[in-house]
Amino acid sequence: MLLQAQDSLLLVVDVQEKLVPALNDASQTVAHIKWLLEAARLAAIPVLFSEQYPQGLGSTLPCLRQMAPESPLLSKTAFSCVAAGCLEGTNLPRQVVLCGIEAHVCVLQTALDLLAAGREVFVVADAIDSRSCEDKSLALARLEAAGVTVISREMALFEWLRDAKAPAFREASRQLLQAEPRLSFAEILTTLPRIDHLAALQLWRDGRLDSVIENKPGQQGSLAIYHALHRRFGAITPKAARLGQRLYGEHADDAHLHPGKHPNIDRLFALETMGGGYGVRLISH
Repeated sequence: MLLQAQDSLLLVVDVQEKLVPALNDASQTVAHIKWLLEAARLAAIPVLFSEQYPQGLGSTLPCLRQMAPESPLLSKTAFSCVAAGCLEGTNLPRQVVLCGIEAHVCVLQTALDLLAAGREVFVVADAIDSRSCEDKSLALARLEAAGVTVISREMALFEWLRDAKAPAFREASRQLLQAEPRLSFAEILTTLPRIDHLAALQLWRDGRLDSVIENKPGQQGSLAIYHALHRRFGAITPKAARLGQRLYGEHADDAHLHPGKHPNIDRLFALETMGGGYGVRLISH
């Protein structure tokens, strides 16, 4: 069963300010959803956004909302968009493509309810996420077993366009297929845990204080990244350093070109090549 552009809709589920930072791979998931939204624009696919209790969990990330600013925004408290009733009156087509969070909660329940309502449901595996990779894996297995079609971003794009002669294909090839999706540094920061409560972060090595990253202009981005790495890995290890380089986005590219200009990024380069690690102490206000 292939996607049909003329009978398809993209539903972006609950990619909100206070939910995203808890995800297993927040920045990559958001980058993939942004890519998918651009694919939908090029293929003229209508888009809906849902938000789970936005009064408490915040709005859809601006970098996603701006991709389809005129698309309806549906508020809910039930985990399933179908059970919430927020899809009533939206003239859903036969095929619904789902992306968003969390894979094992709102995406799963929405997909299963849409399937029970007679829709052909497609879930984009590389544009969903959960707080744990185990929950995402279980959700995908359960969705497939129930009869939901699990696809990738590129499957959606190529099926929506269907032909290399399609008017949008050249632009899609240039914008979406020439490189891996990336967020800007400013967009990446919106996917990271908040640092309002922190005054500084100390890096310790061999029992000695090595460096301090403070919560002040010029260092706040680095504080957010190192804090996120500490939360995920418990220390700044070579594995954390690899993720950290990706989180620095275009600044990591600049650091490669200008050694010494970005010491907090240079430290991550050195860790990946030389090994070792840093302990972390968080200093609260």
